[in-house]
Amino acid sequence: MAEVRDVRFRVGRTGRVTPVLHLLPVTLDDRRITQVSLGSLARWHTLDIRPGDQVAISLAGLTIPRLEQVVHRTVERQAVAAPAPDRYHAHSCWQASEGCDEQFIARLTWLGGKQGLALPRTGPGTWRRLVEAGLVTSMTDWLQLDAERLQQAPGISRLTAAHLLGSFDEARSRPFDQWLRALGVPIGKHLPLAGDWQALASRSAGQWQTVPGIGAKRSRQLVEFFAASEVQAIAAQLAEAGIEGFRPPPQRIEQ
Repeated sequence: MAEVRDVRFRVGRTGRVTPVLHLLPVTLDDRRITQVSLGSLARWHTLDIRPGDQVAISLAGLTIPRLEQVVHRTVERQAVAAPAPDRYHAHSCWQASEGCDEQFIARLTWLGGKQGLALPRTGPGTWRRLVEAGLVTSMTDWLQLDAERLQQAPGISRLTAAHLLGSFDEARSRPFDQWLRALGVPIGKHLPLAGDWQALASRSAGQWQTVPGIGAKRSRQLVEFFAASEVQAIAAQLAEAGIEGFRPPPQRIEQ
């Protein structure tokens, strides 16, 4: 049994909302449990769990806290500000704005993580500091930062700033397909991405389906990704920054 202290909502990179119950600490099999995930917004709406409710929890696989059931509901039902089901999606929160910090930071974390650009010394904590300091408000702002501006963020020392600048500089030499995956292009890790930005952005759904492993649903997602105005703006910014694959090919001069 555990008492719910708070209900919070995590927003992931793709816009998936995960309700998390924050609990008065309890001990299960020598593990101190302080929170449990509900998995989906729909499940929270069905269960309607509020602060003060008593819930039963267990450990799945002896490690992961799992909600079993609501045992007792508090008489006074506190209001919980849950996001609207359509508030977040695959193309929301490409920039920092009100209500967007969580998804935006998740995008940056993916971009710098091992599945993206694999930038050393970047993680959610670092991105959060830069976003909260107002230094990073778009997906490409960090490419323009210098040591002086980095040190304006709380918790970033001169040495940390130097390390981050080294990581950011490494990003400029990452190959085009790695950049696309860092931005979250909806394609499997082992599927090819031949061509530059202009070539891929001009593909139709039918052309995408000629690639082995890409079906109708994935082809639609790819067309939507390359057509999204936010993604096109990012591509233009990366082209201006000189990133491989985003720059338009040089024009041929007729003799």
